[in-house]
Amino acid sequence: MLALLVAIEVAGWGAGAVRTPSSPSAWGGVRERPEKVASYDIDATLDPQAHTVEGRERLTWHNRSNEIVAALYIHLYLNAFEGPGSTFNIERERFGGFRFNLKPKKGEFGSIELRKVTQSGKPVPWTYVHPDGGPDTDRTVARLDLPQPVAPGGTAAIDFEFHDQLPRVVARTGWFGSYHLVAQWFPKVGVLELPGERGATVPRWNCHEFHVYSEFYADFGSYHVKVTAPPGFTVGGTSAQDDIHDYAFVAWDGFAPPLERDGVKVLYPPEFEGSAWIALQATIDARDWFSKTLGPYPYGQITVVVPPFNAIESGAMEYETFFTTIGSNLPPLREEVRFVTVHEFGHGYFMGLLASNEFEEPFLDEGLNDFWDARMLAGERLKLPLLPPFSIFDYMASKARRFEPDPIAGNSWDRLNRDSYGLVYDRTAVVFHDLEARLGGDVLAGGFREYYRRWRFRHPSTADLEATLAEVAGPQADLVHRWFAEQVYSSTPVDDRVEKVENEEKRSVVEIRRYGARVPQSVRIDFENGPSRTFEWPADERWHRYLFDEKVAAARIDPKREVLLDLNKLDDGRSRERHPAASRRWTLEFKAWAELAYAFLESL
Repeated sequence: MLALLVAIEVAGWGAGAVRTPSSPSAWGGVRERPEKVASYDIDATLDPQAHTVEGRERLTWHNRSNEIVAALYIHLYLNAFEGPGSTFNIERERFGGFRFNLKPKKGEFGSIELRKVTQSGKPVPWTYVHPDGGPDTDRTVARLDLPQPVAPGGTAAIDFEFHDQLPRVVARTGWFGSYHLVAQWFPKVGVLELPGERGATVPRWNCHEFHVYSEFYADFGSYHVKVTAPPGFTVGGTSAQDDIHDYAFVAWDGFAPPLERDGVKVLYPPEFEGSAWIALQATIDARDWFSKTLGPYPYGQITVVVPPFNAIESGAMEYETFFTTIGSNLPPLREEVRFVTVHEFGHGYFMGLLASNEFEEPFLDEGLNDFWDARMLAGERLKLPLLPPFSIFDYMASKARRFEPDPIAGNSWDRLNRDSYGLVYDRTAVVFHDLEARLGGDVLAGGFREYYRRWRFRHPSTADLEATLAEVAGPQADLVHRWFAEQVYSSTPVDDRVEKVENEEKRSVVEIRRYGARVPQSVRIDFENGPSRTFEWPADERWHRYLFDEKVAAARIDPKREVLLDLNKLDDGRSRERHPAASRRWTLEFKAWAELAYAFLESL
């Protein structure tokens, strides 16, 4: 038997956006329920004074491949917080922090210790490995060498005894006082991808180190978790159920009585009751909207957590049927509670039900979620002090730059800087906003509904999204493929300008010019005497000169604001007599306030 063993490769640093569509039979084909690959039975005891969890776990793993599997790769996420030598902390220093850049002090670090690993009673040796070429001091991925290899189609049961030292909550998980968000806290197996799945040509393990801007990727299964906490503590989390791929919980002795309505429960500190009511309604609204526009939400219960003051770093994190939002009584965060709640619920679709690989293709979760959130909230305006109300899409569009260092497609760690990773959020939303405007009608919405129907409970890639949208677009498929080539796999700037509006003695002249990607535009010409007229500017023209025998008052490209990727909407319009000072001053004030308001949202 050992002679037949074949070493299975592990995806590494260069893994990123996939350009080859998956096989129609990938992950068992279109389905109503997922394959049950990795299931967990866990018994955990929380000590809120020592900030520890003692855990026993049985992982039941099914070998979907035609190969004999002699080793499993597992994530040990908590080791990202054990000291400065982890990949996570090295990258945090390199990229300039994470969210509010809180740093643990002595006694506030976290880790996970494997105390015992067995298979059918036999010891399982393990080795820390570094698939992405990280430092030897990183211990977030381990290889288990099985004493009993798993035959094709067979099942392995691995038993763990582990000890968690939870960190002070500085990123995604941990404690503050007696409050504990316990997330990414147990040994979790990586994903074995097969040929025809997300670009794989041979069986390969997908089990990356925990990078500062990466999140998660896991197989579906059943989770049955028992959590023991001291008397007086309220525990809330992912309910024990099938068809999910993660489990997290919160425990605290300071929660007010929960708010509950229509299958939604909100846990919150008494001082943030106002935020809790906003979060409750926002969750119900989001569930209704996503169910109507993408597809039905299959779970009957949702738990939402509003963290207490000084534990905001545990806010805005998502797990299936369970997520954290934010709470505040002060602007600007108070005004952002609804948006953050909608965003975190939306992850339940793009991260949860579609199960995108957040390591290698984060825009498929963060960015597409941002886009769908903004569509839901398009009729609402964010109101901040000293600013007129503005839309989420307007803010996202304001962040466009001429030469972006990285495209939105690609992995989460191989990026120039923190701002470049931020493109995964804002730019993705604007890219698909503009594609929707190009396709017209309900074409893109129909494409996303089909994407959800076809790929839920599987693990779609960038290429699978492109193929689905192009198929639904029918005669406009070439437009979709060109858009992905220019704006998803690349970041070609869009920069159209009105260069001249002049009235001479016998004629008027309007000149427009393209400085970037060729996007078809509309041009509205306003005349001093007579109605305005709108002209279509074909994409294949680099410039156009309009001549009129009547006096022109003004000209504007994109009067309906359908091309938000344009770098500067101010130069889209020009009047015969220019008065730019006021508009420039307002734009600068808007940008300054909006950047303050959304500094937190960029890292949700």
